[in-house]
Amino acid sequence: MPLPSDRLGEPIRTFDGRAAGRRTWAWLCLLCLASLAMIPVAVVYLHDRVWWAGVPALLLAMGYAAAAGWIAGRDRPRFRHRVARLHTGGLSVSGPGGEAAHTWDELVSVTVSGRHAGPRVRWCFTIVADDGGVLRLEDDIPDVRTLGVAVAEEVTARIVPRHLAAVRKREPVRLGPFTLDLDGVEKDGERLPWKAVRDVAIDNGMVIVHAHTGRMDLMALASRMPDALAFTALCHRLRRLAESS
Repeated sequence: MPLPSDRLGEPIRTFDGRAAGRRTWAWLCLLCLASLAMIPVAVVYLHDRVWWAGVPALLLAMGYAAAAGWIAGRDRPRFRHRVARLHTGGLSVSGPGGEAAHTWDELVSVTVSGRHAGPRVRWCFTIVADDGGVLRLEDDIPDVRTLGVAVAEEVTARIVPRHLAAVRKREPVRLGPFTLDLDGVEKDGERLPWKAVRDVAIDNGMVIVHAHTGRMDLMALASRMPDALAFTALCHRLRRLAESS
């Protein structure tokens, strides 16, 4: 069986969750130790009514504990992390569950979802391979949004030409709840001809086909729509094709 490096080409970038995990645990340990060290100091001084030393010590202990809690909530520390690698010809991910390696041509769809967790957005990219395998890229991988977008762009670059060729043969293409053809786009019985489409975009977690004034926009949740990026790219190509005809 060929090694991943033989199939996937040269590595471009590594997203190593182990290093990020070690940093998170180091900060948590330091902050917890600092908080624990300040507690007896605060107790002794407060017991002796030495307020000028006891109160700051107590506040420091509380501050260290709060910082540790904030880091734990933000980074969700794990004992085992995954490592993802972008290659010239594909993607590999290794971790507790073993290793998965796929060339770009073996990946058939990418679904993007993101939910707000405080000031951050927790991203999840669900990737489906042609053998039925499912790979999820989540925040146990550092900078997962950059990784996921890179994968989505590679998949999009391959599936859009196939869908465009099908539409040109007068074959309708279905992406999520939308159906596209040479004449327009349809969802749940509502249809917009391309000349009535003002723009197609992904905004605030929604895939939106913006209509010109007087028409109803067509919308779907991006988190429930595979290949939302490919859908928007295909719509733009078909709009230009309709305008030039």
